[in-house]
Amino acid sequence: MEQAAQLVGLARAVKQLLLASYGLYPGDLGREVRGAARHMGGTDVVLLLADYDQGVLVPFDADSDNAAYAIDDPGPGRAFRDESVLEEGDASGRRRLWVPVKDSAERIGVLGVLDDGSVPRDLWETLASLVGELVVSKSAYGDYITLRRRRGPFSLPAEMRWDLLPPLTFSSRDLTISGFLQPSHGIAGDAFDYGVTAGTASLAIFDAMGHGMEASRMANVAVGSYRNSRRHGLPPVETLVVLDRVIATEFGDSRFVTAQVASLDLSTGTMEIANAGHPPPLLLPSQRGPELIPCPPARPAGMDSEPSTTSLRLERGDRVLFRTDGIVDVRSPDGVPFGDERLAAVVTELVAADLPPAEVVRLTVRAVVEELDK
Repeated sequence: MEQAAQLVGLARAVKQLLLASYGLYPGDLGREVRGAARHMGGTDVVLLLADYDQGVLVPFDADSDNAAYAIDDPGPGRAFRDESVLEEGDASGRRRLWVPVKDSAERIGVLGVLDDGSVPRDLWETLASLVGELVVSKSAYGDYITLRRRRGPFSLPAEMRWDLLPPLTFSSRDLTISGFLQPSHGIAGDAFDYGVTAGTASLAIFDAMGHGMEASRMANVAVGSYRNSRRHGLPPVETLVVLDRVIATEFGDSRFVTAQVASLDLSTGTMEIANAGHPPPLLLPSQRGPELIPCPPARPAGMDSEPSTTSLRLERGDRVLFRTDGIVDVRSPDGVPFGDERLAAVVTELVAADLPPAEVVRLTVRAVVEELDK
């Protein structure tokens, strides 16, 4: 009987959120989440959103008395980092749960709730999953959620970049893709994109020449060209050949975009990488040390490029890190470059800690940012 009552509570919570979602203003979602949680015996409900730099978790409600939480701190920060439910004791004898809120595999924030301990964790995870889907879908209907996740004003190039990014993380039984861009408020020419099917994963990374609006425009065109070629079924090399013509035609022969396009056959593990002037990816095999994937030199797209190709066979557990030159070229205040060797060491240590891929990427970028702040 107790299990049946718990499922009825979840059903009522889901029903409330789904019915309320019709015509719901984005800023009212927090209210509906609190109401839904009450059907499951939850009180003191707080919905937290990760900011774009994934440094803090901020309350969904602008008028909330709840404080922001650092993602690198215990409590909700740990639940976000580990992508798992965290339980804490409460002075009243009830339990405090911090439940990751995700849109499919992408980390959105954390749901905090007090209950009497009778509701299984997986039922709270079910509710949090629906909340994640609603946060993302309602973000498209206004600016409230987007502004809650920002810690300051965004430049116009950064606005253009974020509007064209895919979800930062995808995960399936056979594959995980995770990406990150920093600083969120000032990015321009760096971009990535991907597309997946049951048998193939296609991905691309770009770095447009220069800074500001022109770089952002070139990056937007590069992503659009890549998606168009991908949807026409073009392989990686032909995709970059098309991009070369597009950049030269639209921006002239003195502008360029470095790029890599890769295709992974999930049944065989074979990855084909086409390169146009971009830094080589880093391979982190599961059974040996990291190594750079050799990518023969080729001119960037827009400069009459003849893309080079590289093929490799991946085993289960292998990881490939695609990056722009901003990672290894960054220098500390005393002029020491971050470099490929240190990048490999940082990523290897994080992978060995068995962290979720999205957390490996976040902490790698944070290590680079900290180098700048020394």
